[in-house]
Amino acid sequence: MVPNVGSTDRLVRYILAVVFFLIAFFGSSGIWAWVFGLLGVIMAVTATLNFCPIWAAFKINTRGKAT
Repeated sequence: MVPNVGSTDRLVRYILAVVFFLIAFFGSSGIWAWVFGLLGVIMAVTATLNFCPIWAAFKINTRGKAT
């Protein structure tokens, strides 16, 4: 698992995770709360691991040049 998430991408993912969690807990109910909660978990995990499987599948690297 090669890190492919840059610092800006990582920050955006953490912000989206917080927004999704807030929507899940305070802005929706039923199945939508679960959907937004799951999206928040996915964003938080991919930001923490510095790896996004979708970016890897499309060979997208937001870290910049490889060293």
